[in-house]
Amino acid sequence: MKHLPILSLLALGSASAFAASSPASLFANNVELSYVQLSAAGVSGHQNGWDLSATAYLGKSDFFVNALTTVGSDLGNGSDTASLGYRFKNVASVADVALTVGSNETYGIALHRALGAGFGAWASYERLNNGHNVSAAVSKMLTHNLSLDLGYTWVSRDASPRCHAWTLGARYKF
Repeated sequence: MKHLPILSLLALGSASAFAASSPASLFANNVELSYVQLSAAGVSGHQNGWDLSATAYLGKSDFFVNALTTVGSDLGNGSDTASLGYRFKNVASVADVALTVGSNETYGIALHRALGAGFGAWASYERLNNGHNVSAAVSKMLTHNLSLDLGYTWVSRDASPRCHAWTLGARYKF
């Protein structure tokens, strides 16, 4: 029951925009700056932070490298991760899917569905060595290369209170 919002978002994404001939991928070479607000169960207030990430595809292939760092905030500074992944385009004529393997024993799967009119829906699951993250996001392309992303993440860590995070980011495709 706790994952109902994600399933609803995926259902919306798969049911919407079938007028488009195929889901144009927003998985692309990009750099993103995101503001993150983290809340923990049983703890009053929020922790705020900034994330800077970049994704680059290797040549014209569907293999990519992704890196993310936390930049100056009360969430900490310099929390770095890196991952390698592969993108499968237009799986079952519904969504693009990316599989990733990363530093600190992380494994992930991400889905993207173009919804039309420059909107896109994202859902992802990331398994970490001490828990997991489940995320959902909506993206709006403002120009051909610039988009805004609004996301929500359910954070689950072993022996830690339940947490969630809201993110608002600007992504530039290059």
